[in-house]
Amino acid sequence: MDGDSSGSSIPGHAPAHAAHPHSHSHGHSHGHGHGQAHGHSPGERSDAISDAGAQNRPRKFVIQSTFGVPRERRSRKSRPCDACRRRKTACIITTEPPCAFCKSRGIVCQSTSTTDGPPVRQQSGSDHGSTQPASTNHSLQDFSPGGPGERDSTDNLASPNTTKSSPRPVTSPSTVSVSAASDYSSRQGYETNYAGYSSSTYPRGRLKSDTDTSTTSMDIVQPTLNSPESSGTSGSVHTLEDNPGRATYFLGRTAEQDPFVLDAFSYGILSETATVDANVVQLHRGGSDVDDLPLHFLFLSMGHPKHTNETREQASDAIETKVWPHADVLVWLYFKHVHPVLPIVSKVRFLRRYSTNRKSIPGCLRGAVYALASVFWAEDPNTRRGDRFPLEQHEIVDQAHRALRREIENPNFFVLQACLLLIHIQPPSIDAMEAPSTFTLSAQATACAQLIGLHQDPGEWNLEIIEKKLRKKLWWATFVTDCWAAVSHGNPPHIGETSYNTTMLDIDDLRCDEDVPEDLRHLVDSTNWMFDVASGARFLETIKITRSLRGVIDSSFQVDMKSPNVVQRLASRDQLAEIQEKLKDWPSLIPSCLVVPRNRDPTVSCFNCPLHLTFYASKVLLYRALMHPATKAAKSDPNSNLRQWFPYAIADFAGFSEFFVSIKPGDLRGFWGRHARCQLILCGNFLVYLFLMAAEKEHIEAAHRMLESFRVKVNKIADTDHIPTRALIRATAIRTNSFFAQAAAVMRHGPEASITEPITICGVDGPITGQVNAQIPQSFTS
Repeated sequence: MDGDSSGSSIPGHAPAHAAHPHSHSHGHSHGHGHGQAHGHSPGERSDAISDAGAQNRPRKFVIQSTFGVPRERRSRKSRPCDACRRRKTACIITTEPPCAFCKSRGIVCQSTSTTDGPPVRQQSGSDHGSTQPASTNHSLQDFSPGGPGERDSTDNLASPNTTKSSPRPVTSPSTVSVSAASDYSSRQGYETNYAGYSSSTYPRGRLKSDTDTSTTSMDIVQPTLNSPESSGTSGSVHTLEDNPGRATYFLGRTAEQDPFVLDAFSYGILSETATVDANVVQLHRGGSDVDDLPLHFLFLSMGHPKHTNETREQASDAIETKVWPHADVLVWLYFKHVHPVLPIVSKVRFLRRYSTNRKSIPGCLRGAVYALASVFWAEDPNTRRGDRFPLEQHEIVDQAHRALRREIENPNFFVLQACLLLIHIQPPSIDAMEAPSTFTLSAQATACAQLIGLHQDPGEWNLEIIEKKLRKKLWWATFVTDCWAAVSHGNPPHIGETSYNTTMLDIDDLRCDEDVPEDLRHLVDSTNWMFDVASGARFLETIKITRSLRGVIDSSFQVDMKSPNVVQRLASRDQLAEIQEKLKDWPSLIPSCLVVPRNRDPTVSCFNCPLHLTFYASKVLLYRALMHPATKAAKSDPNSNLRQWFPYAIADFAGFSEFFVSIKPGDLRGFWGRHARCQLILCGNFLVYLFLMAAEKEHIEAAHRMLESFRVKVNKIADTDHIPTRALIRATAIRTNSFFAQAAAVMRHGPEASITEPITICGVDGPITGQVNAQIPQSFTS
């Protein structure tokens, strides 16, 4: 390390070479091994000289140093560059800059004037030798247990002076010099209002490296998050999310080291060249309870092969090229039409990055936002010009997935938001069922959320309050996505019942980061400037309903039931009854802002319709569990679960029938999300279930009326030229019409009936209608 071990420093203390008032004015070199010599006063120097001739020599001497001339190892005749001076290492210049160190790292080699003290670091408070207050200086060591006094033995390992290279020199807190680490600024995207960091000044050049890998040129530091909530606090807070050039991964109980060992001995991970590749840092010390474990994160220095970076940037450039010059309009459309129904993007954080340097947002998220918004190009009065959007949604989505394949190597909030949004792209209008990609993409989102530790409650962590709120919101958005994606294919969810402890959201958590400041309001509609309470309440109710659904799944839809005993069965039935009681009066108890008004404008979308559909789809699975088993024997038994719960199901789904019939054309042109299609299938098939399982005459008549009104409404909706509406309703329409076309023959002739009916075959160019002989499936017989 060229003697780097002597450069360890303690947070809040300036390095020794900056202490003497004359050290800067006379241009002393601050190369390795010489900064301390110039930091002594003349008296101290004379005391340290033991030979008799020392009295006759000058009490101090000055070497007029310059920068840029050939410089040998340990020479004091030339001033070192900023990077080497900050690291206290030798600055070796063979003929001209860059020096050996800067050349090996591909960073700018320069020496700023020493008359103004140490150069300002690009991250606020990240340099131990800066003149910033100690409360704003946070290296990764600040997370180590016990404070600085208990970390003396490991300071040399975790010191920024042992990292791969020095930070980029800057001339002022708001101006960042050009750096070779620009690869990471465009990929990771860090908040531009953090002190000293301006992503808009970064070029798109590649890192210069002799190998086929790219490395960052930043110290492992923890910049404090600059936010209204933390500006008035006296204590120090940290961020896991916004560390340029760093990835942060949660270390669970099965990770590489025991959490109690890490609590007692925290250390950096050194590479073969004795540079810090990663640091293990602690966010929670744990408690007296043996199950209250210390929690650690791995801070990793990111580096990828050149082809990975090139592919990522090519996808990002392709996205921006395709949407140009409509990108701003698409962002505007997204926050007007999609965000009120699915408020998972941190609005102000996204808009701030987008307005300063849109490429500081990962390409996968920009692509997801553009793609979802493009559907509303012809629907919004402000963009409706009688023409379609100039490109297809899938053209943007393909590039977004291409970028995601690279971005997912280092997931963060933005990448997770992209995973969650890309699930909701418009499905193909020829699909007859939900695509398996919905389920596999939800697994990808779940993996990202768990990797960055969202499944752990951050309440006791030493994190910025905004980041805590965003972590909770994103976790519950992942939970909802995982549950409904699993339901769409009848599979168990990926998130285990005991695999998380993140606490439930409240309205204040959703209010966070939603009020748009004045300088960003030109990017969104005036209705989206402030936090919309209805949007927050809508998302909260979606989570609550999904949690109830998850209780139903865990109690009654497990794969391995293993014949539970009588006690377990009774406990399961009691749990289902409690959930039914909780949801029984939901339509009457919800806030007025969440109802679906009867007398509303038929051309304007009601954002509450998807929420009500989610509620009824959840009740489908609840009643299927309560009425299990739905057999002929149970249909004939007055004391069976089927017969006991049947009246409740009929009454509840009379409400669904009324809701579905009330849906207006404008409602169908709003954002419903990808899960709405499987939810419609569940509800439509449950009406068939009720008709086939009804045992009493009045129940048979009621079920038939609901089923008939549903079929009429479905066919009316399907008779449209609006492609997103056809994609939403087609799977339900063909199932409902199939039942009406085949049920009579099946009931008359039994399962051996064979009839000829027009069915849809998917051809190369789309659906083809033809006549085929279809053997009636057993499922239509009861």
